[in-house]
Amino acid sequence: MITEEERQSIINEAVEKALLLLPEVVGNLIVNQTKLLKLNRSFYEKYPDFAKNKELVASIVEKVEGTNPGMKYEDILSKSVPLIRERLSTAKGLDFKLTDRPNRDLSSLNVKDNSHGEL
Repeated sequence: MITEEERQSIINEAVEKALLLLPEVVGNLIVNQTKLLKLNRSFYEKYPDFAKNKELVASIVEKVEGTNPGMKYEDILSKSVPLIRERLSTAKGLDFKLTDRPNRDLSSLNVKDNSHGEL
């Protein structure tokens, strides 16, 4: 059985070690984030037509990354390129034009029960 002083000493040492590791952890995160930013910049420089559709690109990259855990980010990006091109060619034919909200007033109809509600 350990005394309260020994217990508190162990807790204090553990907390101290964790706090001393924080700068190293934060430094590694910053380095990794910088590397990912450089990779993304070079990716969009290599494929400038993807820059207009960053949401679509991000979606496909996330999908490829999810199906290939542990794969290097560079390989994920290169594996995503054909899928992105395919999705872009599919999306080219779609109409993204916004339309006004249609008139849903049915009061002009001769209906006895007019409790149809809002559609």
